[in-house]
Amino acid sequence: MKENKRFVRGNMILIYFLSLTLAVTAFPGVLYAASKTKPAAPGGLLANGVKGDIVLSWEPVNKADGYEVYEKKEKELNFYRIKVTSSCKLVLTNRERGKKYEFKVRAYRAGKGKTIYGKFSKKGTTTVAQNGTSTIKNFLTTALAPVGSTMYIWGGGWNEENTGAGKDGRRIGLNPAWRKFAKKQKPGYNYKKYRYMRGYGLDCSGYVGWCVYNTRKIKNGKSKEGYVIKSGEMARSLAEKGLGTYKSASKVKDWKAGDIMSYPTHVYIVVGSCKDGSVVLIHSSKKGVTLCGTPGRTGKKKSQAVKLAQYYMKRYYPGWYRRFGDCERGKDYLTCSAQFRWSTEAGREMSDPDRFLSKSADHILKELFQ
Repeated sequence: MKENKRFVRGNMILIYFLSLTLAVTAFPGVLYAASKTKPAAPGGLLANGVKGDIVLSWEPVNKADGYEVYEKKEKELNFYRIKVTSSCKLVLTNRERGKKYEFKVRAYRAGKGKTIYGKFSKKGTTTVAQNGTSTIKNFLTTALAPVGSTMYIWGGGWNEENTGAGKDGRRIGLNPAWRKFAKKQKPGYNYKKYRYMRGYGLDCSGYVGWCVYNTRKIKNGKSKEGYVIKSGEMARSLAEKGLGTYKSASKVKDWKAGDIMSYPTHVYIVVGSCKDGSVVLIHSSKKGVTLCGTPGRTGKKKSQAVKLAQYYMKRYYPGWYRRFGDCERGKDYLTCSAQFRWSTEAGREMSDPDRFLSKSADHILKELFQ
């Protein structure tokens, strides 16, 4: 009986493999199609107008054979395919000054006689400045790119010697490892456990340095390039490079879009001010890169800026907000910080065609997220 059972079982296995062989021979496209599912939409699309050029970057899609890049110029009705590439970075030269451009990217996989396309990325928008290197809006759009997907890593963005910008501080575009690491983190995230794990996130100086680099450059930098410096020195350092003006903390009277505020233990970027005197800001702090708000001029904690930060984080970054929803910061953010302000005079570093410097935080955020 045992020998008979063994014989039956062996025949069943043989029949199974013969059936599988026949199926593959008769219907080869079935298994091929299953292995060639649609690629995902590229994430992290960032478009930056730098002088007369535009630099595009996005995060790679798993098993993609390449990407199609589409462009729409201001006043045009449709997007047009302008490039097919295997790279995740692209520099478009000689774009028209003073014009707004929109982009979208999709990945593809090459099949046998058929190309399989994925969904388009979210649109990336930038303006090629009429004068200067870039615009205030471009700078803030860049600053928003890592929000909700990049953890605070002590030493993130710095080189190994802690003397300046490392690879991430001189990187064009987002590092996909930032998002991958952030997705795994829980509400109790403690940055002290991840000190100097470079490549997985950014600290406050690394983050602001990355923002400045991506607003002014079109390719990855060399070892001594970049803008990462100690937080307390950043405002003065940028002014000394001729990029704008500097004010000590005691002389700061207002906070405008794009201002970089620095003191010995922290540095952040201003989105804009509110009627109650509170300020909406973007920074990398405690948990990671996020929008926050300061108290108002009377010291009220539930200020207009805090409510705005909570609203936009909850609506546009719900996963992050559920885990790390703290959007309040103290009054020392206003009283202890020196200020760097971009030069916006004609032909200087930045232009402001969107008039962000004269707008309140609520109007600025509405335009940034529209």
